[in-house]
Amino acid sequence: MRRILMTSGIVLLTAASPVVAEGDLSRANVIDVVIEMGSNDGGMYLSPDNYEFVTGHAYKLILTNVDEIKHELALNEMGERIFTRKVEASDSDGNLITEVKGAIREVEVGAGMTVEWFIVPVQTTGDPVEITCEIPGHLDAGMRASVMIN
Repeated sequence: MRRILMTSGIVLLTAASPVVAEGDLSRANVIDVVIEMGSNDGGMYLSPDNYEFVTGHAYKLILTNVDEIKHELALNEMGERIFTRKVEASDSDGNLITEVKGAIREVEVGAGMTVEWFIVPVQTTGDPVEITCEIPGHLDAGMRASVMIN
């Protein structure tokens, strides 16, 4: 009886121990992708205007608003094909202000600010999809980019 209890205890301890899978995305190398938001004489823009992601890879979207007005990034259909790990905002000294987790489809970035959006694409798009700024007038002024998830 003692042997059974001891064996059961070892099995329970082993089962309760944390296991780090080889595919653990919290330890994955994160690929930085800068998305600049702004405006110029040609209108408003997301730059570059073409992105390609690979399912299962971890990315940090660095949303940098170089403009004097707020902009946002709406993932639209891309948002249905990614897992958001978190969104982080820091102050000018690099101190974390906030970390938001959960299903997020768009992020607004204040004038002259930067926000980091950590994602993992989980499903391919097949064809390119569009990410946009949905603030009234901004999409019409050109704030859009093409995204492909392979």
